[in-house]
Amino acid sequence: MTFTGFLRLYSKDFTRIQRWLDPLVLGASYLLFAEIDQGFGLPLLSLDQLAALSIVAVSALWLGQANIYQSYRQQSLWLLLRRLVVSWSTVLMLLLLLAFFTKTSEQFSRLTVVHAALFGYGWLLLCHFGGRNLLRHYRIKGGNSRTVVYWGPAATASTFYQQLLNQPQLGLRLVAWFESRSLEPTVLPQWMPPSSGGLSEMRHWLESNSPDQIYFSYAPDRRSSHFSMAEVIRFFGDTCLPVYYVPHWAEEGMRFDVERLGNQLVVGLWAFPEANLERQVKRVMDVLGSLLLLLILSPLLLLIAALITLTSPGPVLFSQERYGFRGQRFRILKFRSMSVLEAGDQQGLVQACRHDPRVTPLGRVLRRCSLDELPQLINVLKGEMSLVGPRPHAVDHNELYRGQITAFMQRHQFKPGMTGLAQVEGWRGETSTLQMMSCRIAADLRYQRDWSLRLDFKILLRTFFALFSTNAF
Repeated sequence: MTFTGFLRLYSKDFTRIQRWLDPLVLGASYLLFAEIDQGFGLPLLSLDQLAALSIVAVSALWLGQANIYQSYRQQSLWLLLRRLVVSWSTVLMLLLLLAFFTKTSEQFSRLTVVHAALFGYGWLLLCHFGGRNLLRHYRIKGGNSRTVVYWGPAATASTFYQQLLNQPQLGLRLVAWFESRSLEPTVLPQWMPPSSGGLSEMRHWLESNSPDQIYFSYAPDRRSSHFSMAEVIRFFGDTCLPVYYVPHWAEEGMRFDVERLGNQLVVGLWAFPEANLERQVKRVMDVLGSLLLLLILSPLLLLIAALITLTSPGPVLFSQERYGFRGQRFRILKFRSMSVLEAGDQQGLVQACRHDPRVTPLGRVLRRCSLDELPQLINVLKGEMSLVGPRPHAVDHNELYRGQITAFMQRHQFKPGMTGLAQVEGWRGETSTLQMMSCRIAADLRYQRDWSLRLDFKILLRTFFALFSTNAF
């Protein structure tokens, strides 16, 4: 049996063994370090032996729920690295809390604890991150690969094949593809292999070939489609192979949550979580955070208000109508940084740009440091905004782009934020092209798709490093 065949047969068994091996090794390592530090003279049922058993139990319970034992063939290894560090750090924290509450912390050797903790990081990183890294290099060389066959329109087939070429670490090798014919001509790239026929040819091909997986995309053309979706499903259901549907219409920000409506399966595309505990915690964070910042920054806020009054005529605060949560309008607050006060629904509203003559000298400084946004802490306190979320656009800009960018209005499933994923990724400031706005919306939808309190903390931290971005003017 080849090494590739061995991995194919026993990969899931390796995972099961690893689930039990990790806690046992981590517990045994602590016991070994304790023996070494104390000269191999531990008495039977010593406190260190009980500690080792605690390490085994806590590690088995916590690491098993940390998503480190799942397949990472098609996921980022940096995500795995983060999960490994966080999960083992959490285990150590729980063990320290256990020692604290049992009043035994002073009875353990600090040297033993440090050695065992460092060994735990090394073991987990070597076995999981290092092992999977080696496996990816092995796949790039051609080992542990899976053969796949594809059926769908030529345009989607070339996109699918390009993804396989761009990610050789996946170990997925296209051995044939078959075309759902269309009257619309498609020019295939030179690197794309020719199709092997249509669905009927695929039926004959599968009788004499056995790929590992089937992928298909259904894009009906009313003028030329010979098969209904039901017929296509029946065809692939008549095979004995794993089958995957590749929706050619999918957008990056979609969630694809499968639920049931009675006996009917339904797929949630932009179905974001309803009110839950994390959302309530997010609201508490918003209230406490905005209150704390208003108190701390109150001298600065008063100073800015006085400078605005002294340097240019007009009100201190500028309010403009924006779309908020679920499309409800609200009035956003800012320190006035321009010599004009334009309504949010004014047609032809122009975004602020570099060297904009409407911006006052003081306003230029405020906008450069994002200080003009500070009054939005009041919007956060009122519940109209959040500290983190998609940035709200002027009403006229919403109406302009909602017809040009798919799922533009879906970004309002969350409360608008003072900062967001798009801003820390560099998509703040003027969006002078449709492509730039599309990138911003894609980031907003990814934020909503992947939202968690941890993600909010990361964005808040990254915001401090993005405050003086060159895109702010």
